[in-house]
Amino acid sequence: MSSNAGNAEKKNRQNAESRTEDAQSQDEIRVKDKRRFTADGEHVAGESPTVDDPEPIAESVLEAEIEQLNLRLQEAEEKKAEAEKQVHDFAERFRQAQVQLRTETEEQRARMQRTFEQRLESSRGDLVAGLLDTLDNLKRAVTAAEKSENRSVDFQSMLEGVRATALMFESKMKNLGLNAVPGVGEEFNPEIHEAVEIVPVSSDQDNKVIEEFQTGYKFGDKLLRPARVRVGRA
Repeated sequence: MSSNAGNAEKKNRQNAESRTEDAQSQDEIRVKDKRRFTADGEHVAGESPTVDDPEPIAESVLEAEIEQLNLRLQEAEEKKAEAEKQVHDFAERFRQAQVQLRTETEEQRARMQRTFEQRLESSRGDLVAGLLDTLDNLKRAVTAAEKSENRSVDFQSMLEGVRATALMFESKMKNLGLNAVPGVGEEFNPEIHEAVEIVPVSSDQDNKVIEEFQTGYKFGDKLLRPARVRVGRA
């Protein structure tokens, strides 16, 4: 009976030792197995299930992660560069639009100013042209009075008054832009002179204005009427 008890104890000790070795073996395998799994428990493709050397697997994983980070960084830099380019292009288009708008505004203002000045000049010219008859009448009155034989004091006073009125009226017209066309002594110019009569003269008076019957006037560069003159021919 003692022998059976000893055998049983020995067998139990061997079984315990065997279980201990199996547990140690399993722990060793569990520690060395460095395979990676997804959240669903699937093994990451491309990795070897070896449990002998975990260092190459860790370096490969680290390099892959670094490469992914570098790719993301490169993509972010490209997006940033594209965004900066779009902002620069927009700013440039906005600046060009401002310059174009300013140029068009200045041109429009200049056209409006020229149009206004032209209309004003035309209106002033029409006004002055309508007053030429009044000026002519005053001058004719002075000329007729100067040829009159009546030289009384009253007549002389009236003559001086009319002469002063004619001079003042002509001065006001000049201030508005009226200018008399060159007359007696000038070369005959068909653009500003109207030859009413041609008379024989000496060679030094050939094609010259000998006498002026009616004064011609210009308003700025516009001829209101030509001077009616007598022209000499040698």
